[in-house]
Amino acid sequence: MAAREILSAAWPLFKACLPLCLPLAIVGVAAGATPGAEAASSGGARSMAYTREWWGVAAASMLLVLICYGAVLRQQFAIAEGERLPLLESLRRAAMDVPNVLLIIVVLLLPLLPAVLLTAWRGFSALPALLTMLAGAVLLYGWLAWPALVARQAGALSAIGISVALVRGRWNAFLQLGFSLLAAVLVFVLLFGIFVGVVMGLAGQATPDARGLALSRVLMGLILALPVVYGGAVTVSAWRAAVRLAPASRGGAAPPPAP
Repeated sequence: MAAREILSAAWPLFKACLPLCLPLAIVGVAAGATPGAEAASSGGARSMAYTREWWGVAAASMLLVLICYGAVLRQQFAIAEGERLPLLESLRRAAMDVPNVLLIIVVLLLPLLPAVLLTAWRGFSALPALLTMLAGAVLLYGWLAWPALVARQAGALSAIGISVALVRGRWNAFLQLGFSLLAAVLVFVLLFGIFVGVVMGLAGQATPDARGLALSRVLMGLILALPVVYGGAVTVSAWRAAVRLAPASRGGAAPPPAP
């Protein structure tokens, strides 16, 4: 299992799913930015943050983000298997996955808790940085938890167990894949951001009006949505490669066959 092979397999999937998944990803990115935008429009983040209205907007935004990203993942699994999943059906299934996805996120965030508490107590220093790196190393074992939830119809804890079993013995490969994916996303965002800045500058938007501001938000949503779709394609390809290589004799480690 090599990072280059997974990235090569992810590229055709990314191109095939882009027309259907990109709008979903854009909606998810826009939903994720809504709480901050609402705080800014109300006169600053401090004036609105942590009020009842802010928490309501944040909860609704998180729900929409998880549904959109879950639908993207389900569409990519269907396309990888040579099937077609109706858009509304993928959204319905993604909505049903939300409780399990939230539990997966909570469990996977637990390794970061010591670093967060230490940073809040003593400020960021070498020790919290070391704890953060160790937590990141542990989080690699949960990379395939959401795909396991989608592909195997497993519960949250079972999905995490399947992910740990698949990553175990291939941790170095997943680390290389993670760094490769991060580097590709950073390069893309940097280059696309420079391009957007040049275009906006040539358009004379030094002091943007409402139309220019709306255009910049659309372009920013596009910049952030494309890596979401590509990251999903890489994750699906990594899942398929790990399942294909999983030994059937490792009692219970390999995931059960799809229903």
